[in-house]
Amino acid sequence: MKKDSIDYNGLIGGIMVFVGLVVYFLIMNAIGLVHNLELRALNIFIMGAGVFYSIKSIHKKNKAFDYFKGIGTGMFTAVSSSLAFAIFIFIYLLSNPEFLQEIKNVEPFGNYLNAFLISFIIIMEGAGSGFFLSYGVMQWYKKRTPEKFLKEQRENKASK
Repeated sequence: MKKDSIDYNGLIGGIMVFVGLVVYFLIMNAIGLVHNLELRALNIFIMGAGVFYSIKSIHKKNKAFDYFKGIGTGMFTAVSSSLAFAIFIFIYLLSNPEFLQEIKNVEPFGNYLNAFLISFIIIMEGAGSGFFLSYGVMQWYKKRTPEKFLKEQRENKASK
């Protein structure tokens, strides 16, 4: 893998996000807050940092950086980290059925939840938030600023 490629930067960012999510989960478990499922909303900060790092990294390394490479890198980061974290949670839920039962008791549709479905939800949440984060970060990095856009529009009108 080249160091200026989407998959390399996305994988490095994905590993960083995965480690961050696991550490956050284990800290919440150690202090007894793992059952407070609303705290998973804070995962977006970990995901955001990883997506930002990945896009920033490919922006520095790749001379042919464009909007879609940035979005692709951010999405690769989000999906790879979400997939790895979902596997971690799946294994954790299978090895700790009491925790799974507590989730079932707390959630409104808890009777329908199982380890596989919870892992699938984690992947979907991670991919969805990763898309929006990638889009947001790329607004920062896109080359065509409003000033450039207006200048292009004026030039197009003047040439017609």
